Amino acid sequence: RDEPVCEADEDTPDIALMRDSEVRKLLALLRQMTSRSAAVRKDPGNALTRYMLVARLDSTKEQPDPLIPVSDFINPNLHRELLKAGMSPTESETAIARIAEQAAESVQAIVEYRKSNSHRTPASFIDDVCEREGANRQIQVIYKDKQLIINREHYAKLQNLYSQAGSDMRLFRVRLFCLLQRYESIGGTGYQAAAPKAVFECLKEEFGVHHECFASPFNSTLGSWGSAFKDTDGFFGSHGSFFDLDKWNYSKGGSFEANPPFVEESMEMMSDCMHQILQENEEAEVKTSFVVVVPAWTDDRGHEMMKESRFCKRAMILEKSQHSYRSGAQHTSLQQYHDAGFRTSVFILQNAQGAREWPVTTGVMKKLQECFHKWGD
Repeated sequence: RDEPVCEADEDTPDIALMRDSEVRKLLALLRQMTSRSAAVRKDPGNALTRYMLVARLDSTKEQPDPLIPVSDFINPNLHRELLKAGMSPTESETAIARIAEQAAESVQAIVEYRKSNSHRTPASFIDDVCEREGANRQIQVIYKDKQLIINREHYAKLQNLYSQAGSDMRLFRVRLFCLLQRYESIGGTGYQAAAPKAVFECLKEEFGVHHECFASPFNSTLGSWGSAFKDTDGFFGSHGSFFDLDKWNYSKGGSFEANPPFVEESMEMMSDCMHQILQENEEAEVKTSFVVVVPAWTDDRGHEMMKESRFCKRAMILEKSQHSYRSGAQHTSLQQYHDAGFRTSVFILQNAQGAREWPVTTGVMKKLQECFHKWGD
């Protein structure tokens, strides 16, 4: 048979592990900087995850690495997190400058390693990545001394997605290892939580929803979905980032679900993009609808924009006791659902044509609310 064809700049297991090591350096540096400040009252938690998510949103800046950002400005999200933790503005700016410097060094090291090892494509790792049965219906995907686990049900799902995407099955294990490592490296499984499957059934039936704007190979429910990492996720069917508007043709309209990472900058940028799409499609008389699920951060600009928008046909707030999410760690965890630890807002944003096609009634909203209670698949 022909040799497997690999993408240019596709991760190999070695590169995935090297990147993970560099991310751990950044995390250790962040903890070191915060521990030096006498004023810091708490660990900044998932601040590094949010930093990596937000710094990559600027589509005008070409990033040489798909995960670790190179930035020459004081990241406002990380600055806010460090101030919240108790740092002074000066301490925070110094820490962020040092983290940005380390990130640039890390990315340079990865880029140089990739160049010097360009002869080792993912195809050359086919015999080096293996699988082993684990406990609790889990499978271990192993390369060298690194073992990554995945539930059997999610393993079967990913095999199916990979096959449907037309990807070369000979490279499945290698690409699965790189995928699992990418999501382990970014951490913050709370940012990968998803609505219960019953919600998607309701959205398909009542709103004709056919595409998830923010998903992952692990938590995707619909047949069409986008995600943050096209380079690893694309082999499993991802259409890429929602923010690459030129890559996904929203001008054709349609009905979409959006449950973005719960990070202020991401939600605000999403809101801006949706309003642009709804406005342009209304002028072109193309029916368009978004069902948006976000935390009820009522003082957040993105939340306020959606609430006050002329496209907002209906909004509701789900109290903590009223709903659940599918776990962001569902592909490795035995517990698939968890009760929400916060209030959630659901917005229905539609242009005039979308509102006529998918009318929002009190009955439909009540049905949607009830579906957020349902844990069963």
